[in-house]
Amino acid sequence: AHQWDRDHELNKHLKEVRKSLEEKLSNKSDIKTPAELRSEHHPASILEHQNMYPSPAKDGSHPIVEPTFGQHRSHVDAVFALAEGYDLKIYVLFIESLKDTGFSGDLVLSVSALDQLKPGVEAYLRSYVKEEGEEGLNVVAYTVSWTCYERDGVTEAKGANEGVRKCQLNGMYGDENNDPVDDPFEPRPVATARYELYWAWSLRYDDHSWLMLIDSRDAYFQLNPFAYLERDVNGSGDKSDGVLYFFEENAEASTIGQSTFNSKWLKEAYGQSAVEPFFDKPIICSGSTMGEKVAIESYLRGMVAQFEKTKCKAKGCDQGFHNYLYYSGGLQNVKGIREVKVFEQGTGTINNLGVLRSKPLSERGLLDENMNVLNWDKSISPVAHQWDRDDELNKHVKGMRLRMMNDLRNK
Repeated sequence: AHQWDRDHELNKHLKEVRKSLEEKLSNKSDIKTPAELRSEHHPASILEHQNMYPSPAKDGSHPIVEPTFGQHRSHVDAVFALAEGYDLKIYVLFIESLKDTGFSGDLVLSVSALDQLKPGVEAYLRSYVKEEGEEGLNVVAYTVSWTCYERDGVTEAKGANEGVRKCQLNGMYGDENNDPVDDPFEPRPVATARYELYWAWSLRYDDHSWLMLIDSRDAYFQLNPFAYLERDVNGSGDKSDGVLYFFEENAEASTIGQSTFNSKWLKEAYGQSAVEPFFDKPIICSGSTMGEKVAIESYLRGMVAQFEKTKCKAKGCDQGFHNYLYYSGGLQNVKGIREVKVFEQGTGTINNLGVLRSKPLSERGLLDENMNVLNWDKSISPVAHQWDRDDELNKHVKGMRLRMMNDLRNK
C-alpha cells in the first residue's frame, strides 16, 4: 500500500498498528505474525462495538410527517432536496434536466404550503406524480409547516427569509398515538433542519437504495447520476452497512482555512483549537452528498447530533458540521457506514464549481463546445452544482431554462 498517509482513515489505522508493533518489539516473545495482526484489526471483530448517533426523534416519538402528494417507492433510488419559495423556472430546470437523463426513481422535495406556492408550481409538480406500479420519475412533495422567529427569538415572523431566520418544525414528530409533539430542538436555520427531513424521508427506502442530497436552486443534471454506482448486485457484501460519497470544492482555489465563511462556521460551532488542524484541508460541500440508504441514514443522524451538540445557529453551520464529521473521524466505526469516499472536485458524480471564480470555466477546460460541464478527465459531469457562479455557464443555463419554460407552455 503506497502513499497510505494521504488517507485520513488509513493513516490513523496504520499509525495504531505501528505503535502496537513498536511496543511489542520491546519483548520479542510477544511479536505476532502479520496474519495474527490482520486478524486483530479485522473489521468483523469490532462490529459489536460500533458507534451509533442518536435518533433525531426524542422521548419515544417518531416521525409522522407525510407527503402532501405523491408516494415513496421504497425499492428505487431517490433525490432529496429542500425547494421552498422558488419560482416555477427553478423547478423546471431541476426536474426536466433530471428527467432527460432517463432517471426513473423518486424526487422528494420539501416545498412551500400549497397556498404559498408560486403560480404554476403545484400543477407542474403534480404532473410528475406516478401511480402505483407506474414507471418514470416520480415526485413526492412535502409541505412542511415552520414557525420562524425574528432576531429576538421570540417574535414570530413570516417565512424563513432565505434561511436567515431560525425556525422550528411543526408536525414532524408524534407520540405512540401519532399525535403531534413539540419540536424537540431549538429554533435553527431551515438549512440545518432539512437534515431531519432527509432523515425521516430516508426511512422510507430499502437499505441499499441510493440516495442523493442536493441543493435544488443551483444544480442541474447532465447524465443519470445513479447509472454507474457501485452496487452489490451479487449480494456478496455486508448487508448491514453501505457507502457514502462526499464531494470536495476545488482545493487549489481554497482550503477551509483560506475560506472566511467555512473557517468561521467551524470555529463558531467547535472552537478554534478543535478545528484548526483542518484548516489546510479541502472544503467538502454539504449541499452534495450521495450514499446507500443505510449509510445516509447514519450520516443524517450524525448531522442532527452536531446541531444538538454545538447549538450553532448561523446560516451555514451545516457546512461546518459536515466537514467536522469527516475530518474529526466522526464517521469512522459508525454503524451503517462501511466507507466514506471523498471525491476531489471534478472527479466524481457531482461537480462543485463554486470556488472556481478566478477565471472562466471554459479557460480551465471544464466546458466543451456544447457547453457541457466537464470533469477534469474531460468526461461529462453527471451533476453540475453551483452553475450560476460562472458568467458564461450562467448565461447558457438560463437560456436552456427559458427554452424548457417555453416548451412547457406549448404543451
